[in-house]
Amino acid sequence: MNASEKLFLSLLRCSIHREKPGPIDPEIWREALRLARAHSVTPLVVDAAWSSDGGQKLGNGCREQAKRLTCTQAHRTGDFLLLYDFLVQRGLRPAVMKGIVLRALYPQPEQRASTDEDLLIRPEEFSAYHRALLDYGLSPVEPGEDLSKAHEVSYADRGKGLYIELHMQSFPPTSEAYGELLGLFDGVLDRCVNVRVYGQELVTLSPTDHLIYLLCHAYKHFLHGGFGIRQVCDIGIFTKSNSDRIDWPYIRQSCEGIRIERFAAGIYRITEKHLGFSMPEVFADIAVDESDLLTDILTGGLYGVNDINRAHSATITLDAVARQKQGKKSTGLLASVFLPLDSMRGK
Repeated sequence: MNASEKLFLSLLRCSIHREKPGPIDPEIWREALRLARAHSVTPLVVDAAWSSDGGQKLGNGCREQAKRLTCTQAHRTGDFLLLYDFLVQRGLRPAVMKGIVLRALYPQPEQRASTDEDLLIRPEEFSAYHRALLDYGLSPVEPGEDLSKAHEVSYADRGKGLYIELHMQSFPPTSEAYGELLGLFDGVLDRCVNVRVYGQELVTLSPTDHLIYLLCHAYKHFLHGGFGIRQVCDIGIFTKSNSDRIDWPYIRQSCEGIRIERFAAGIYRITEKHLGFSMPEVFADIAVDESDLLTDILTGGLYGVNDINRAHSATITLDAVARQKQGKKSTGLLASVFLPLDSMRGK
């Protein structure tokens, strides 16, 4: 890593653990701030930098931007809690995945940005949720003839800043590369738990199911072009907060079942070496060099959107993974250029 990447990760660690960083070189700071913006963690990084000796000299512009982003997130949180209460009043209790449940674990939750909220529901309840969201003033982002056949539907109210992803299934069942992930979540809604966030009771996945979901979600984005350091922070802080309530042998068994145990170990090695978290014992025996994965994460930005070439190359990756799991030889470039119609629809 170069100096700015080291500073970037150090400031993230300091923000998460409420530590005071050492003196910061303004030249290195500018590149670290660019990384923070690329990974949508500006408030976390700026807050830590500001607490350093001489941090106030790093520029008021980034400080004001961090404040605006934090205030915007606070408004989004308030709007979502009002929506969730509305759904409860209608007799609906969706399971919240990621989002607000993860934010609440950070020392200053609203510094962890989240543009949408993911809700998992039973497919047979879609019509009731659809009517409720329409009544609340939200509209489908991509209306179709039969939304109930989709595995997820997005709703938005741009005026309020609300963006909801309504999931009938935790992962797309038709994906040849990672459709098998769905099998890990059979009966997941029957194992849900209640958590209290901002004084309001929410339904969410059990700690074990939630951690599996976070790891699988990162893996899905990894195949599609990349994922950012924010997801790594989420996995680290969620693990620390729920470690004694997680079925660790089941986690290891599940990761081995879908062949992502080295991927998971690589993520945890990053959290251990660079973000101040402990390595879970069930992954400690896996010898893995996390440096390539960390480089991929840092250069790709949030979900790998820093480079359009990553999006194009992801089609080759997805084809290779899908064919490997089917025991077929990868067709490589031709398959990635001449895509089936279904894989291009809506993209």
